[in-house]
Amino acid sequence: MLLEKQIQILVFEVNDTTFDSIGEVNQYESLIWPDKFNGFGTFELWAPITNENSQYFKKGNILWCGGDNAAVVEIVKSEIDENGTKTYNVKGRTLEMLLTTRIIWGTYNAVNKDASTAMYEIVNQNCVNPSNANRKIPYLKLAEDLKFGGKITYQKTGGEVYDSLSTIASTYDLGFSVLFKPKTKELIFEVVEGVDRTVEQNTNDPVEFSTELEDLLSSSYYTNDQDVKNVAFVQGEGSGSSRKSVTSGEADSKGFGRRELYVDARDLQSTSVDENGEEQNLSPTEYTQVLTQRGDDKLSECKTTETFEAQIRVFGDVQYEFGVDYKKGDKVTVRDEQLNVVVSARITEVQEEFDDEYALVLTFGYSYPTIMQKVKQQIS
Repeated sequence: MLLEKQIQILVFEVNDTTFDSIGEVNQYESLIWPDKFNGFGTFELWAPITNENSQYFKKGNILWCGGDNAAVVEIVKSEIDENGTKTYNVKGRTLEMLLTTRIIWGTYNAVNKDASTAMYEIVNQNCVNPSNANRKIPYLKLAEDLKFGGKITYQKTGGEVYDSLSTIASTYDLGFSVLFKPKTKELIFEVVEGVDRTVEQNTNDPVEFSTELEDLLSSSYYTNDQDVKNVAFVQGEGSGSSRKSVTSGEADSKGFGRRELYVDARDLQSTSVDENGEEQNLSPTEYTQVLTQRGDDKLSECKTTETFEAQIRVFGDVQYEFGVDYKKGDKVTVRDEQLNVVVSARITEVQEEFDDEYALVLTFGYSYPTIMQKVKQQIS
């Protein structure tokens, strides 16, 4: 069944010299539209094959459904079924994927800086104002740094900008986005923290979803301790008995509660060269902090996985309205009496589904890693 303008989908052609709207998708069969707190999400759209849509669904075009979230067309599949119906299946990632197109050029060092400041500096040095102008991502600018997260001493040589941002954000419970601003023709990189709206606090208006209040239409709960580690032994530069080593995490844990992780951090050096070719030197104390941070980063990838996914009632007499009472990144309380689960967790993904009916699906907590994500963690 074709859906006519259930949500406005505008199409933009954006390249090095052009930032223009080229039309609107007037008919489609279904749409899954994601918005994640930490990194990119993947959209999927089914629409009829028409001359108009053939111009819209070109790889590299940007789809925008209003708000600050937009996505890049990356995969286009044309299908004809047994009845002769012609359909496009279009997929792509939200604009945070642009940060996968740049690496950290040279070595980045942050010594006792706010975590958000380190994230902004990484993007600025490699995507916004790099020493090589060819590395700039067109239209990308930085939001104001509001100094989120704890203090960080961090070093990284090479690797995708996106991966470093994800690592820091995960360790310090931060989110980041690339916002789409068509009126000003800008893309804005922003680091966010989210608001605590759980029932345990009394600073902000609490938000609690529950089966008893009939807020939850469907739900699933997942928890996994299989990959948990809580003590990291980190080795840096040097060789043999002279190699620099630190322990991070819960060093005093023991018995069955102790789960150890070895981290080979020989890529971390007390003397390095930045993107401008200038030598940077870390003091022994700063180098120890860098090694400890690497251990903390790796331990953050080995935490208990706890995810609660729920479809939220959005029509009728609803108690909380998305975008008004709560937003992506906020911490809320979810109580499912049928599953016997009570979770106070961050909303890490908001997924809107437009099919025969509209559905709002929220993910609370971080989803368990895919096989590819696990492989990427092991080699980074």
